[in-house]
Amino acid sequence: MENTLAVSDKLRQRLRAEQLHTHYQQLPAMIIAPALGALFTAWVLWNAVNTTYLKIGLAGILGISILRIFLYRKYFSRNRSEESQQVWHYLAISLALVSGCIWGSTAIFLYPPLQPEYEVYMLVLLALVPVAPMAALAVYMPAFYAYYLPCIAPFIITLGMQEGRAEKMTALLLLMMTGAIITFANKYAAMLAEAIRLRLRLADKKEQLEQAAIVKTRFLAAASHDLRQPVHAMGLFLESLQNHYSELRDSRLFAQIEQSILILRRMLDAMLDISRLDAGVVEVRRRDFKLAELLDSLRDEYAPLAAQRGLQFRYITTRQIVNSDPVLLERILRNLLNNAIKYTRRGGILLGCRRRGNHIQIQICDSGSGIPTSQLDEIFYEFTRLYNNENHPQQGLGLGLSIIKRLSHLLEHEITVHSREGRGSIFSITIPCSQNTPQSIHTNDSRNPMPAPKLHQWQVLIVDDDEAVRLGMATLLEQWHARVIAAAGIDDLLQKISTLSRTPNLLIVDYRLAHGKTAQDVIDMLKTEFKQQIPVIIITGDTAPARIREAHDANHLLLHKPVAPEKLKACISSLLPADQVAGL
Repeated sequence: MENTLAVSDKLRQRLRAEQLHTHYQQLPAMIIAPALGALFTAWVLWNAVNTTYLKIGLAGILGISILRIFLYRKYFSRNRSEESQQVWHYLAISLALVSGCIWGSTAIFLYPPLQPEYEVYMLVLLALVPVAPMAALAVYMPAFYAYYLPCIAPFIITLGMQEGRAEKMTALLLLMMTGAIITFANKYAAMLAEAIRLRLRLADKKEQLEQAAIVKTRFLAAASHDLRQPVHAMGLFLESLQNHYSELRDSRLFAQIEQSILILRRMLDAMLDISRLDAGVVEVRRRDFKLAELLDSLRDEYAPLAAQRGLQFRYITTRQIVNSDPVLLERILRNLLNNAIKYTRRGGILLGCRRRGNHIQIQICDSGSGIPTSQLDEIFYEFTRLYNNENHPQQGLGLGLSIIKRLSHLLEHEITVHSREGRGSIFSITIPCSQNTPQSIHTNDSRNPMPAPKLHQWQVLIVDDDEAVRLGMATLLEQWHARVIAAAGIDDLLQKISTLSRTPNLLIVDYRLAHGKTAQDVIDMLKTEFKQQIPVIIITGDTAPARIREAHDANHLLLHKPVAPEKLKACISSLLPADQVAGL
């Protein structure tokens, strides 16, 4: 109960602060309108009323306008604390009260005018002045009452004391209008207060959702890091076993172990893809290429996989040249084909193209279980899986379609889905055709595998505080004929390299080390020790977007655990001179 009252009281305080804030936002209207009104009235009534008071009243109104300008600039040029709110509250009421008193005093000192022909203008003035600033002042009712009551009361009293019936009827009309205006102002203020209250609640909900997202991201980053360590070490030991016992490569049990590790890697890589997209480091390399080259390779890879599951795989090729990033487009199509094969139990899959004006629409159709119409948008959300009841061993984390959506947005390619539950789905991605001539298009030969590095007599430093990872990496590199020094941290590494007679050829270092040290600390230490830069590969299990962006900005070669041995070979090759790259 006490907590509920505390929350309610806090909401009231925030509501009042927002109303006061809105009041000060209205100050420009309360600066300009009264000043212009006062100048116009002085011009019209000059020599028709008591000119001395006219000067005093005009000076008072202009003085308040100048003060409001100062307060407006002051209010919006500093951070206000909770303690200062009360000061601004009193300033708002005080200025409204003084302004109301000045305008109200015109009824006492200026009516009736010295020249009778100005009496109509005076009556109109008396009727409009209290009403004119109502919209601006009603956002904060304490200021409204402070202005309106001392402004309207002298008008009603002055007119009511006149002998003429018209003046008395005008006073009665103003009295009735006062009731109506106060009622209207209260309703207007209540509506505004409700709108502000709703906005505050929505802001609180948004903050809670953002906080939940932050917690989720931190949890996933921590879970991903902890999972990557043993999977990375397992992959290294498995590769070492294959190199040491060649007969294991044909073992069915060994193949099942490899498949399990592959599934784990794919799940972790999907989480990494999300982090890279969040970090904004995925670069688009758009170019013209023959779409058939990409689709043919996908057909050759996925047709046998479909056949293994008893599915037909139909393929409609195209001669069209398109403009896109072939690598990112391939990732999108691979994810879609993986899903089609996973969730199709009978029937088949179709990979084909349709011409749509200056665009090509690539379609992947399946005869799977389909998607309910109500969930067609939901499938593109992170960690959404609609087939939990099927208990598929390779179902994944529900990130595939989320990655597809983000990549298609990055490429500016429209992706659509049509599905009938129980009948299958059609995923379509629309890409622009090339505007160049066919002669200007070159075939992409980047699919040829990169040769592995020759590591004979190479001195490689390994720094990782995880003993299993350190041992697995050292074992693998030694089988590649490298001379390895493995250390758990900077102090351990310093002791082991003290006897080295030459500069190491390569450093492989974990990003996050014990005692708050990082890979950069190791790099700086080695640069100081050997007076030159050593080629570096940073390996980490940290997939936080900020960490990826930091490494990207520093131009470090960054690999994420678990690292496939073939990828490690390729990265080492990229750091070596061309004449030192050869097969192991």
